[in-house]
Amino acid sequence: MGWLRRVLVWMAWCAAFVGSINLFLVSRAPNPYHHAEPRTPSPSTTLQYRTGSTQRVYLRGEVYSLRESNYHERKKYNRKGLSMLSEMYIHLPAIKSLYASPMPLVQNLVDNLLANVFKRRVTDDPWDVARSWATPHSLVPDNARGLGDVLAALSSAPIVAADVGYKGTQLKVTLLLKGGQRAIFKPQWYRRSELIEGEVYAGADRHNGEITAFHLSRLLGYNMVPLAVGRKVSLKHHILPVASKKLSSTFFTRRGGRTCFYGVCYYCHKDSSVCDDGHYLEGSVIYWLPSKIPLLHLPHPWARSYKKNKNSKENIEGNRYCASVKPNLPDGINHRFYD
Repeated sequence: MGWLRRVLVWMAWCAAFVGSINLFLVSRAPNPYHHAEPRTPSPSTTLQYRTGSTQRVYLRGEVYSLRESNYHERKKYNRKGLSMLSEMYIHLPAIKSLYASPMPLVQNLVDNLLANVFKRRVTDDPWDVARSWATPHSLVPDNARGLGDVLAALSSAPIVAADVGYKGTQLKVTLLLKGGQRAIFKPQWYRRSELIEGEVYAGADRHNGEITAFHLSRLLGYNMVPLAVGRKVSLKHHILPVASKKLSSTFFTRRGGRTCFYGVCYYCHKDSSVCDDGHYLEGSVIYWLPSKIPLLHLPHPWARSYKKNKNSKENIEGNRYCASVKPNLPDGINHRFYD
């Protein structure tokens, strides 16, 4: 039986050696959730898909059209995509010369919006100004004097407390800023040039989508999107020292000294944490609506179905759907829903 004992010992040593090699390789593997420093895309850049494939995308005023594109080979689903209409470039010089000068009305609108954003030192109490603007029908007036001060305060006011986000499926942090103003911080997950493949709801929220939505709402005269601005924070120095116990328990440090956290939400867990670059984490800060604004909980009429064998109501009723929804909306809500 001595030879059997020697064989078993030899096999145990081999298993231990292989296990140690695997452990070493895993520890040296790059973190898939590494938060890389975002790059500013050039006028012509290549977008990187998560599958490794690339697609050339042009950013200099080219003309695109909607197309159907297969995006899930196994399920054979289609979704709308963008394709560039190269043949239209023949006419592009003539179009540019014809519309070289924008309409005075449009130019004045854009100039006024920009003036509101960039003008500073209009008020000493930006939080009071923002509260005075908010009504059940508008969060920001068309001529928002002091908007630059409010956005500057959101992006730079000291953080005096931080807690987990309130409900929802996305990672976010509730902030209390100096002066008593609450706000939401949504972190950056992806580089601006990164595209996410998969289902239409795949991936996490884009933090700059909140900022884009706010400025677009003002441009369209909708004015119902909460104020939002970009901000870089130090998780180690700005958030963690003032974080609640529930939030701070989700913080940890990765190799290289990067600070990470995963917060509390429906899909939040350590495997999908977000990290700084060793110093800062970029994100968007969103203004918390004042308590004087009455809120209603209304199921979204165009909420999609996440079940493969169940169609949403609007897909079943088609063009009749809007006619069945609008009569059942509370008074004063109809004007917020567009066909």
